[in-house]
Amino acid sequence: MNKILNINLGGYAITIDDDAYEYLQAYLDNIRRRFSESEGRDEILEDIEARLGEIITGSMGSRTIVMLPDVEAAVNIMGKPEDFGSDETTSSSKNTHAKSGASTRSIRTGKRLYRDEEDAVVGGVCSGLTAYFGMTDPVWMRLIFVFLAFASFGFWLPAYILMWILVPPAKSAADRLAMRGEPINVDNIAKEVEEGFDRIGKKVNDIGSDSGKKAANNAQNVVNTGVTAIGQIFAFMIRFIVKFAGIIAILIAIGLFLGFGGAWITGIWALITAAPYVDYFSPFSGWVTWLGFANLFFLIGLPLAGLAMFFSRLLFKTRTPSWAGASMTFFWVINLVSAFALSSIAAREYRRSSTLSKNIDLSGITSDTIRIEGIRIDNDYTENFRDSKIFIDGWELEMNENIDIRVRRSNSGKFECTQSVTSRGRSREDALENANQTLFSIETADNKLRVPTGYAIQKGKKWKGQYIKVYIGVPDGKYIVFDNNIYYRAGAEMDEYADDNDGNYISRRPNQVFQMTRQGLVCTECPHLGDRNYRSERHYERFILEGDLKAEIMKGDEFRVRIEGDSKLVESVTTGEKITFTTNGKITNGAVRVIIETPVFTSLYALKTDEIVIRGFDEGQASITAREGSKIKAYLDVRDHLDIVLSGKSSLDLTGEGDDMDVNLTDGATLEAANWRANDAVISASDGSKARVYVKHNATIIGDATNNVRVDGGAEIKHTRD
Repeated sequence: MNKILNINLGGYAITIDDDAYEYLQAYLDNIRRRFSESEGRDEILEDIEARLGEIITGSMGSRTIVMLPDVEAAVNIMGKPEDFGSDETTSSSKNTHAKSGASTRSIRTGKRLYRDEEDAVVGGVCSGLTAYFGMTDPVWMRLIFVFLAFASFGFWLPAYILMWILVPPAKSAADRLAMRGEPINVDNIAKEVEEGFDRIGKKVNDIGSDSGKKAANNAQNVVNTGVTAIGQIFAFMIRFIVKFAGIIAILIAIGLFLGFGGAWITGIWALITAAPYVDYFSPFSGWVTWLGFANLFFLIGLPLAGLAMFFSRLLFKTRTPSWAGASMTFFWVINLVSAFALSSIAAREYRRSSTLSKNIDLSGITSDTIRIEGIRIDNDYTENFRDSKIFIDGWELEMNENIDIRVRRSNSGKFECTQSVTSRGRSREDALENANQTLFSIETADNKLRVPTGYAIQKGKKWKGQYIKVYIGVPDGKYIVFDNNIYYRAGAEMDEYADDNDGNYISRRPNQVFQMTRQGLVCTECPHLGDRNYRSERHYERFILEGDLKAEIMKGDEFRVRIEGDSKLVESVTTGEKITFTTNGKITNGAVRVIIETPVFTSLYALKTDEIVIRGFDEGQASITAREGSKIKAYLDVRDHLDIVLSGKSSLDLTGEGDDMDVNLTDGATLEAANWRANDAVISASDGSKARVYVKHNATIIGDATNNVRVDGGAEIKHTRD
């Protein structure tokens, strides 16, 4: 029968039987005698007792009474005093450690992160990180922190403070050993305590030889850390496998940390940049606005800080204060409630909308043409003012945005102008008042209408979503011009443009004269079909060419037409996707050449033309028709079906490839298609027509005895008269 005792072992309350107690007491007495002459004997014994208590309680599981095997197992881990040699050996070891010093000793990366308060400048965070990552001198870590503090606009300062709060200090010798990843046993605890006294003595006396430290330290490292090459490789493989998940966690932690840092830097820049504008855009005044910013910051920052704490515990085994999680959650909820309250109040400031309209007197404009000029809000006309979108000028906020100009038909026979300012507010009356306080003024001078490209809000007033529209009415037969500073803000409904305007819109054509016709607005000075260098976003894919002209149709990204020679001899007509160029029977002697660029080619009809060249297309289907002596050269691929109709001594020289070809030749027409590789073909030839084709699979020839059709390519040939 054994007695049960309750003892305090290094701060751990333990229930122990008398056998285990006697064994433990004898062990501690042996330790006490072993270090009786050591200067730090009391601290050594306290640290050993604390470590024994930690080991014993950690191995108990669900049991409540400590027995002899539990104590023996703990003693085996800690080691017995006799395992570490005689007093002389220990003394020699102590002196060697004292001489080696802490600054040049090689430290292995550990498993626990602590703050090293014995080598601290502020809180010991940098010294603790130095020990954890195996660095030899904390100066480098401190320099890194100083650099990051400046580079991150102060983000690193709260990060340091957060680590100061969350990372516990290394209070005992066992903590300092765990901080460096060294085994926590009797010998190492004794050495750590003795070195602590030696470090204190070194700081006071400032003595020691650097060369002696290095020699002793190197000799000790050889004895303590020497392993074989095979053992190192094996240990590396084991660590790699076991810590793979840890690497993933570290990558996630780094990503979160960088994201938090980036958000901090962005937020600081945003605050610095936006500070002058806050009074104009915030629906609140004074401290309430900054309360909203603080709510937003903590709503984002606290969850990120919580994730940082989680990964800190996971990776570095830090101990988070018990109050930290609950306090952060409570503070986050407070900020969430505050943010919802402020958001609901702000939403009320924008729930109603009103529009204030005003007619501008244009009776002073007597010309048939009105010119619209863009000016700054303060009427200071410059070429580059539209580069700045929002800025503060003196005692007002200027917004070079939210201006829309619309051109429409005037039924009064006179130029008209109406401006409307739309704004929001708590009520319709409040919104109307906000619109009325918006600074926007249109001026007239001679035959010019000077329109600001933005509006202003006086200091003390608020931006409430103001939006301005200017409507300009143009009578039939009269003209309007927009200058370089305003054209991109102008437009018209599509039915206000004539169908033959060819995509020439006011918003794309500065300083061009637009006329209001019965069909709608037309750009009178823009190139139109048939004009030199005509181009359009609208493209045509079916072409009719008639008369004495040459032409080239080529692949291009947009539709463009260039006429070389006298363009007056060529007339153009458009119908849907079809465009016609004709000389109307005029003789040009080959002096007119039409060059067409188009994204798509579908068909060509040529009548009495000179040479026509088609190049660069790859289409699904296409057709080529030539009559009355027209001459065509085509370089194109047709994946599905190509139709060819030639008559009246017309000719086609074809190069490319395709699947199916259907050919109809009459009245002495000629097809040279040996360089166009078809899979299948049907060739109908009569009246002395000639053809040479290349067909891979099947060729059907329909015609009378007067035709001359040659098939290359090894196809199976079938002749028929039907």
